[in-house]
Amino acid sequence: MKKIIYAILICIIIAGIVIISTTGLKADLIYSKNVEIDVFIGKTFNMKDMKQIVSEVFPNERVIVQEIELFEDTVSITLQDNRTSEELNSKVEELNNKINEKYGTENKVEDINITHNPKIRLSSILLPYAWTIGISIAIILVFVAIRYRKLGVIKTLFTYILSIGAPELLLLSIIAITKYPINRIVIPAGLIIFVTVVTILGFVNEGKLKKIMIEENIKKENKE
Repeated sequence: MKKIIYAILICIIIAGIVIISTTGLKADLIYSKNVEIDVFIGKTFNMKDMKQIVSEVFPNERVIVQEIELFEDTVSITLQDNRTSEELNSKVEELNNKINEKYGTENKVEDINITHNPKIRLSSILLPYAWTIGISIAIILVFVAIRYRKLGVIKTLFTYILSIGAPELLLLSIIAITKYPINRIVIPAGLIIFVTVVTILGFVNEGKLKKIMIEENIKKENKE
């Protein structure tokens, strides 16, 4: 049964590596080429009602709606930048009309701030974390080689490298296969897996080391 599970996991990792190498990872809306529409309403508004208005203007689209002011009187709407200027201006005008109708305001389209944001390369987001994790792994491996040398340096280092690398590769592979977009949740998830694996390995190896030391003490006492 274990062999079947390992075979399936290896196939998933290989498939993920192939997908990442050929098509790459999918970026979330916030990291993709997008347009941000900031609308000053001048009064507090209900987020549920605002999302309803946005869904009517931009139906069947991935849209991020959020408040951007302390007094909850300005809304920021982020969506994919895949329209011409004429099409976007028409949608912004429709959005402004619906907001004015809902809240009894007289805002003008000219007062709405529209910002076009370029696509952010995922490498620029992931590399800083990769360097940090790489340095951390190097320090951990040095500590492990010294601390658990009685367990076998090569065997212990190999176990750590495999135990840390395999779950991270599996996570990336699943993300690549399912086309789940890289967002602000993915990186913390990877860090949690990393810390969890290192912690578990530490407890396991401490137990093995303690057992060896007890056996050595017993042999020493018997010899004496």
